[in-house]
Amino acid sequence: MTKTLIELWQTGCEECEAAKPIVAELSKEGFVFERFDIESSEGKKVWDEYFAEIDDFSKKQGQETGYIYTPTFVNPKTRKVLVYFDRPPKKEELIQLVEE
Repeated sequence: MTKTLIELWQTGCEECEAAKPIVAELSKEGFVFERFDIESSEGKKVWDEYFAEIDDFSKKQGQETGYIYTPTFVNPKTRKVLVYFDRPPKKEELIQLVEE
């Protein structure tokens, strides 16, 4: 079974930079990350595809809706998301997301 996650990121995002070593470590362990810069047209299309899920997660966390926070990780099979507003992800969180 392929362990795939989508990562939405943007240039200049400190949390995105801090997530890189975690993503690299999980990649070495067999996880696959499809990475999209939200400032690109391709990244915008992916964001649009998962907009409802991202917005719902943000709303549940008390954050502004209609806005993408980065980094955002999506399980493309379950459409579950994790959005990071002010910190990078923890390895365990991404493992749990891919296994849901």
